[in-house]
Amino acid sequence: MKLIDSHSHLILEAFDNDREEVIEQAFSCGVTHIVQSCDNLQEIERNLILANKYKNIWSSVGIHPHEAKTWTNESKDTILNYTKEEKVIAIGETGLDFFYNYSPQDVQIAVFHEQIKIAKEVSLPLIIHCRDAFKETIELLKIEKLEKGVFHCYTGDMETAKEALKLGLYISWSGILTFKNANDLRLIAKEIPLEKTLIETDCPFLTPLPYRGKRNEPKYVQYVAQELAKIHNVTPEEIGEITSNNTKKLFGIT
Repeated sequence: MKLIDSHSHLILEAFDNDREEVIEQAFSCGVTHIVQSCDNLQEIERNLILANKYKNIWSSVGIHPHEAKTWTNESKDTILNYTKEEKVIAIGETGLDFFYNYSPQDVQIAVFHEQIKIAKEVSLPLIIHCRDAFKETIELLKIEKLEKGVFHCYTGDMETAKEALKLGLYISWSGILTFKNANDLRLIAKEIPLEKTLIETDCPFLTPLPYRGKRNEPKYVQYVAQELAKIHNVTPEEIGEITSNNTKKLFGIT
């Protein structure tokens, strides 16, 4: 089974003691590509060092809604400059998080808007984080007419998912899909066409069953694939092939 982990955070402290081992284990377990997500400008160089070390690791550049308050007049130029790097394949993760509100909501909206415009300007897909702000997120995406991106770690309702699909966006499923209390999410996943679906770990967070409670790793994306296969009554291998093709198409990787 060949799989792509379309969203990871391998430069975080959780991997400081065994990062290379984790990556090698993932590749030996059938993971062919890993997409590194960026939360703030300080992570960019570390992500790129990792991506440049491994042929099939790629990275985004952007500012997470938690970090939106750190946006300055120089942030846009910094992000734009890094989009020239060969291993940079997306803008984000960016979006709105009205659950934690670590940055003021109006600041989150303004910074999200800026990064949508950057993504359109450089023709890169947007990696969208959204929690408790799906209505506001969809409204912004419609205003900007964004056509290239993914709702990562989707936890919204069916209505929002359909609106995202109308915009041409992808929906990405994480280990949450395997949780015992995720029945509603599984019902939504069943209605999302597989040709618009990605899978991810969001490691080191959101570890899927049967390893929930432990550190998540890219190799565990197989359990998301297995759950999605059950939902759609296909084989995990088919899920791997379809979601890998989708990820390559979205991010322009081979």
